[in-house]
Amino acid sequence: MSALFWGILVVGTTVALAIGGMLLVRRSVTLAGLEKHNLVAGNIYAVVGVVHAVLLAFIAIVVWQQHTLAKTRVEQEANELGDLYRDAQAFPEKVRIRLHNQIRTYTRVVVEKEWPAMANGEASPEAWEAYNQLWLAYQQFQPRNAYENAWYGESLGRLNQLGDHRRLRLLANRSAVPRIMWVVLLGAGMITIGFSCFFGTENIGAQALMVAALATTISLVLFLIVALDQPFSGVYPMPRSRTGRVRLLSPKQQQSHSSCS
Repeated sequence: MSALFWGILVVGTTVALAIGGMLLVRRSVTLAGLEKHNLVAGNIYAVVGVVHAVLLAFIAIVVWQQHTLAKTRVEQEANELGDLYRDAQAFPEKVRIRLHNQIRTYTRVVVEKEWPAMANGEASPEAWEAYNQLWLAYQQFQPRNAYENAWYGESLGRLNQLGDHRRLRLLANRSAVPRIMWVVLLGAGMITIGFSCFFGTENIGAQALMVAALATTISLVLFLIVALDQPFSGVYPMPRSRTGRVRLLSPKQQQSHSSCS
């Protein structure tokens, strides 16, 4: 299901519960009884609202930074793979074909196997094996001259950087909002929305609109935090192709790519 559907469901449910709670309070307590405590309740509510707003803003910024960082790690890993693919063209044809195949295999396994595994907080054994095979392909190559040796040293440096970006990507997937923080966020949200139901206004429709607006704002921010909390899963995961597969160069495109360089 799309993020839009989940957003509408979360916001709609929260607003319905908030308005239902307000109507229940108005049926249980008289308007005169509520109006007597508006001044005191307003001062307390201002403190509660500010604390909750600061907490929401802080967590939203943190999860956005984590999501952006995870995306950056993926882009850096993809850039290293692209550079390795291009640098391999400096090697003999047999070695170049093997390196290209290993790079393509690793890329495919990461997108098709490891990203789904990361949605469950795990890494893919197939991706680890593909990465080790890529390393093995470079280790088995022996440069024959200074030209190949220069490109070989450059490729090994990028291969090390690829491993660094891979590990950082896996570590970024473990950065999530702790459960105790979710308890605090949801508890403070219910208190903030519930508090607004105990104000007394003569126009019940106007109060319902205010409560609905407050519930909508809080639920939207909470939904944003949920959507960004898990970059490889959740309601707003990392972007992929429509088929869920990585687009790789065909043999003809490889030849064209080699001739252009």
